[in-house]
Amino acid sequence: MIEQKFRQPKRNRAVWAIHAACTLVAILTIASLIFVLNRSVVEADRFGLSAERRLVANELRHQMEAAVQFQAQVSFWNATYAELAAGRLSDTFVAPELAGWLWEDYGFSWLIVSDADGHVSTAVKDGLVVPAEAADAPLHDVEDLLDEARRRYDNALRNNNGTYTLDIPQPDRQSVTPIVPGIHAVDMRQIEGQMSIAVVQAVIPETLQLPAERRKPVFMVSVRPLTARSLREIEAKLGVTGLAFVPLSQRPADGVHVSAGRCADVSCLVVAWTPKSPGGFVRAEILPSVIVIAIAATPLMAFVALRFSSVFSALQQSEARNRHMAKHDRLTGLLNRSGFDEVLAAALLDVKKRPFALIFADLDEFKAVNDEHGHAAGDAVLVTMAERYRLRVGARGTVARLGGDEFAVILRSTGKDASELATGLVNDAQTPIEFEGQVLRIGGSIGVAFAPRHGRTARSLLAVADEALYLAKRRGRNRVQTADDLSTENNDAPDDEADRRHTG
Repeated sequence: MIEQKFRQPKRNRAVWAIHAACTLVAILTIASLIFVLNRSVVEADRFGLSAERRLVANELRHQMEAAVQFQAQVSFWNATYAELAAGRLSDTFVAPELAGWLWEDYGFSWLIVSDADGHVSTAVKDGLVVPAEAADAPLHDVEDLLDEARRRYDNALRNNNGTYTLDIPQPDRQSVTPIVPGIHAVDMRQIEGQMSIAVVQAVIPETLQLPAERRKPVFMVSVRPLTARSLREIEAKLGVTGLAFVPLSQRPADGVHVSAGRCADVSCLVVAWTPKSPGGFVRAEILPSVIVIAIAATPLMAFVALRFSSVFSALQQSEARNRHMAKHDRLTGLLNRSGFDEVLAAALLDVKKRPFALIFADLDEFKAVNDEHGHAAGDAVLVTMAERYRLRVGARGTVARLGGDEFAVILRSTGKDASELATGLVNDAQTPIEFEGQVLRIGGSIGVAFAPRHGRTARSLLAVADEALYLAKRRGRNRVQTADDLSTENNDAPDDEADRRHTG
């Protein structure tokens, strides 16, 4: 009896110890699962926010670089430099050469020609010439950029026996950005109440050689507003929502932001948006599994790892899709201008060993299809032509849609194969397209340039291919013209340039 009396408490203590151990294991299992889940949520949010910040910051930088490139087409142009010999741009030069395409094609609200002291000689607003004093307000907003551009110009200027040469550093050959003079100043800031990209650069000739009497620079100031429409386009491109410019002190509590321009004061505008918060997605996906695992204990821990890996794989795929979308056209799936620039830059780095052909294709009568049958028909034409071009080029090269009805091909061949391919692209464009019971008919004009024979830089090669394309249009469309054909063209060069800009 006494032995049994002591055995019962001992047995009870063992049961409690087992229960306690099991309870402790269960608690530790649940606690570890909760810790892992919370850590995964935090890391997913950090990873997602970091990726979004990089995407938005890179896009803002790309917008400013694009504005610099667009403005450089005017400020780094012999025609503009020659026109300013009289001290201002004439109305007969502004109207055909600048006003239309700067405002309608590139969205510049202001184009101002001024000296280093801020004296305006020419002012163009929304495509129309306005009095010089009307430009005082926007010019005041970019005074620091004007000073910066003047300093860069003065630092680059070298006296060369009575004439002057601009000593501009050689561009980075690893860069995908087309070559422009490194004497500009650019920033993103509020101008006339609208967040805009402002670019200031001295007007210089393409030879970089200046006579002594024109040593004093004339600056071109351009302003490109970032409209609500452009913000929506950036949202669609990057997959973010709620993108807006707000003061730093008033940014949403649940939003994230990156700086817009150089301003660092709390009153300055920043780019804010609503983050995707992938951590919520992780929590919603994982929590049910955590509960099941907590009930079933340790044997199901492997299932957690599997679910975690699948969620992170989904995040990685989403990031890969974002990177893909940033460099591909949403409608056709071809490379966009940004992706095309990278491929072209890579091809030029290896051009000595592997020459290539650059083919510009422009659809003829495409606007008539849009006007007569609607934009849905126009989209169907673009998708069909993109697929035809992709199938014809195949693995021999790269096809891109540069915008609108313009396509480009980088072909790793400069011989007969390039001519045959270009002719095939014209035939593809002339083949009728069926759309909702209708037959759509268009055409195609092709311009071809060969690297390195016609150019060793992106700027020169693109310009020559573009000229060949518009030579094909002038000679009747639905044909192929190469850069070699330009030598037989007798039209006056300035008229050709004006025609090219108007046609584009």
